[in-house]
Amino acid sequence: MPSSTPRRSHARHSALVVGALAWTACGSDERDEPAATVTSLTAGPGTAGDDTTTSAGTTAGSGPKLDVGETEGNASDTAVDLCKVVDDMDAVGDCDAEAPPDSFEPEIQWTFGAGEQSWVTPLVANFTDDNGDGEIDLCDVPDVVLVSYPTISYATTCNVNILDGESGTPHFTIGITEFVSCTATPALGDIDGDGLPELVAVWNNGGVYRLKAFEHDGTVKWTNTTDGGNADQFYRESGAIALHDLDADGDVEIIFNHEVYDHDGKLLFEYPNPAPGELEATTAADLDGDGLLEVITGHSAWHADGSVYFENFPTIPAQAIPQVGNLDDDPDPEIFLTSGTGLWMVEHTGAIKYGPVTPTGIPASAYLVWQRPGTIHDFDGDERSDWASSSQSAYAVYQGPNASDVLWQVVVADLSGAAGGTAFDFLGDGVAEAMYADEQAFRIYDGLTGATVLEIPRGSPTISEYPVVADIDNDGSAEILVVSTSGQPALQAIRDKQDRWIQARRIWNQHAYYVTNVREDSTIPQVQVPSWKAFNTFRTNAQIEEGGLCDPVPPG
Repeated sequence: MPSSTPRRSHARHSALVVGALAWTACGSDERDEPAATVTSLTAGPGTAGDDTTTSAGTTAGSGPKLDVGETEGNASDTAVDLCKVVDDMDAVGDCDAEAPPDSFEPEIQWTFGAGEQSWVTPLVANFTDDNGDGEIDLCDVPDVVLVSYPTISYATTCNVNILDGESGTPHFTIGITEFVSCTATPALGDIDGDGLPELVAVWNNGGVYRLKAFEHDGTVKWTNTTDGGNADQFYRESGAIALHDLDADGDVEIIFNHEVYDHDGKLLFEYPNPAPGELEATTAADLDGDGLLEVITGHSAWHADGSVYFENFPTIPAQAIPQVGNLDDDPDPEIFLTSGTGLWMVEHTGAIKYGPVTPTGIPASAYLVWQRPGTIHDFDGDERSDWASSSQSAYAVYQGPNASDVLWQVVVADLSGAAGGTAFDFLGDGVAEAMYADEQAFRIYDGLTGATVLEIPRGSPTISEYPVVADIDNDGSAEILVVSTSGQPALQAIRDKQDRWIQARRIWNQHAYYVTNVREDSTIPQVQVPSWKAFNTFRTNAQIEEGGLCDPVPPG
């Protein structure tokens, strides 16, 4: 594995103005006053701002640079078709671009939903033909999918808003007459091979929570009305959907908790849930190296044909959330679990490596104290992936391979639910910023030290929502999406004031997102590149540089 020496010595953040959106630089370049401050938020969409030049030398609005290749022609033709994905993600370079010094001046780009609430992680993809060329592709402005309504709770239904990523203006809304759950997280992707994204959501069919799919324009594609009726409905309504081609046959499967459906919404197989729990976020990965994906819950894994790969219940409780990455010194992946009893680490074979542990000192007194969505990324710049998760009152980053190897931990306020976090290297200096949104605020932490570098208000009793990072406006610079249920609009979009942050992908398609599970044009890979071999991240986005994807943590 690589050494523990950080690749770069870029200056890090050091100060914070609490209560408003503000940041001050460190060292001799410290600013006399906050670089950006937001004192009030307005209802509905805001102003996107003028085009600027990013650190990578691209002009805001000049188009994406991800998953693209050379155009057809002679070998000397190096023109790039920026509008189409023509390659898979098996050729990834190292990240080299860095933002200019002190390039951290966050501001609100736009808000949506004054007087509304959202409890669901927002999603990002292209749904609309913004440039009028008759195609929906990477040359259009990405769109944000937001589940919201003025009043939300368990058992209520919400609107699904498709918002322009540049301005926050609604393109269209899937109304509450479609009975989409306010607490379950949809997934988006091209499930039928038409080159356009569909949205698969959980809907309330008279108290039975089932799947419903929508076309890219919001029309109903199909509705499942037969399956899931015998399951415990309370736990289904807060689950999360995932899209994968499990058997590498070119057809997309839909995973929902302990069930697998085909792309038409027909149940393929299900596995009895021995002890249903809230906030299930089932994922998939090729654990045994046969080219097919296993379905991974908190306590078990099944092969693509529905046969059992391993089962760890009741040792590991059914109420657990899985994250997959290479978190030790062997070449195989591990499954990092957050559960009601604490943290677990499971080998790719299903063998339990350790757990349960509660390394931040917070007792596992109730199942949501430790069961929260986790994150995998290189937080400290040593070119090895770390992992992070919260407990009820602490958010921590772990260096591993043992959970006792805590890099840092900070105090948070999340007694009511189970919110999660993400990470992104906004400055391109090899150290990722950590992000977490608790009941009271959204915060960004320096990945190396845990120092708070940004704090803005947000209110939520929290379920399993977390911030999202993507280039939502196609300007060559990453933005952040944060939802709220009280005190703030339902969604806030945050950018750097001068759009100098390193560019992120323009997609975030599901709760259990890990880059190689989806291409940037929303197509689902038939043969998936193992995430731990390409990026070794989970619930974080990838950086982009000229020519395509780049990896901040080169595989060791």
